Amino acid sequence: MDVSLTYEDELDAARDAIRHLGGPKRVGEMLYPDKSPEAAARYLLDALNPARDTRLSPGQLLLLMRKCREAGFDGLTAYILNAAGYAPPVPLDPTTEAMKLTRELDRTMDRAEALVSHLQRLRAAGVGAG
Repeated sequence: MDVSLTYEDELDAARDAIRHLGGPKRVGEMLYPDKSPEAAARYLLDALNPARDTRLSPGQLLLLMRKCREAGFDGLTAYILNAAGYAPPVPLDPTTEAMKLTRELDRTMDRAEALVSHLQRLRAAGVGAG
C-alpha cells in the first residue's frame, strides 16, 4: 500500500514523521535550536496545527525530510511527492552518491591543477606579476 495515501494532509504526514524521529521535543530541538526544548516542542506543535499561523519553513521541512531519510522513514516525502503529482521517492544509495561526488571532485581538482599550471607558466613569462 502507498503510505502517502494514508495521510489526510501534509500536516498529518509531518506529525507522523516527527513521531518516527522521537517526538516533538526531540525534533523541536533540532528545528529550533535557539529555543528551550519545551518551547521548541510547543512551537513545533503550533506549526503542525492548522488553526495556527505558524508553519515550518522550506528549510526546516527539508531538514525534517532528510532526518526521516536517515531514520528509514519516507512517509512525509512520499506524501509531498504524491500530492505534487510525482512518483514515490527512491532514496539515493549513499555509496553511489559518494562515488559520483568523488568523480566530480576529481574532475574539479584536475581542472584546478590545470589552471594553476597555466597561471604559473604565465607568471614565469612575466605576465601578471604585479
